[in-house]
Amino acid sequence: MPILSKLTSPAISSDDLGSDYSRADIEFDGLDHSGSTYEGRVFVNRPDAGPDTEPVLENGYAGSYYIFGHGGCYGDQGHCDVVPRSPYDPRPPHGLWPTRKVVIATDAIRQAAAAGPVFTITVVPVLLSTTEIVPEDEAIPQFQGVSVTTYQ
Repeated sequence: MPILSKLTSPAISSDDLGSDYSRADIEFDGLDHSGSTYEGRVFVNRPDAGPDTEPVLENGYAGSYYIFGHGGCYGDQGHCDVVPRSPYDPRPPHGLWPTRKVVIATDAIRQAAAAGPVFTITVVPVLLSTTEIVPEDEAIPQFQGVSVTTYQ
């Protein structure tokens, strides 16, 4: 199984989360699902995490999200280009429109907030499936943004 590039967020301030919350979510926006199928293992305050890091809270493990990838584009040129539509267009978005995933990570976020004023979020992708169109060395997960939301 190949090791893919992991992604680590910039530092996030724990002061912005408040102190009295019952739930904390890590939200990933703009996830690309056009490539390979993978598990995104989410670690808090563990930029050194890798595919062999045991997924337990003691290691900063917050949970996982899963992407069922499309395996590349099999259509003609331009077939898989995602073109934004008007907000008034009644059609559903393009099938490859970037997606969103949420990981409920209350215990991991509390643990990180107690450890210091800032923390990072690292996604360790574990490749589950690929195709001849998306070779293993090109199967790099991408997302546009990551944030933490807390609930009272």
